[in-house]
Amino acid sequence: MAELHCVVVTPERTELDVRATSLVIPLFDGEIGILPGRAPMIGRLGYGLLTVRTGSSSSQHYLDGGFLQVTRDAVYILTDRLIDPSKLDSVQAKADLESANAMKAVTADAFATKEKALAQARAKLRLISKS
Repeated sequence: MAELHCVVVTPERTELDVRATSLVIPLFDGEIGILPGRAPMIGRLGYGLLTVRTGSSSSQHYLDGGFLQVTRDAVYILTDRLIDPSKLDSVQAKADLESANAMKAVTADAFATKEKALAQARAKLRLISKS
């Protein structure tokens, strides 16, 4: 069975370095499934669930935005954080959503910061509700 090399890097270290049969990755405008032999691409990540399938098993991780590069046999993900979804706290995620909703957005930078905080909190809450 064909496999992909999947590498996830944060500013601190390499978080994940595995062989996978398929990946499901959150992009800023939806999700993408990646199989071995896919055409090369570069994309902007969203906030959400990364699913790594290896044969009949799979693992899931929360991705906190970033960038993606796909080659014929490898996927490279640069992200701010990679978190085990079981470590997400619903109380904290709800508080983050309330804080983001309360932010004042009078400049373009403030609006972008608010939108990012809202997207992160909503993605965390979606993942928590699926668990």
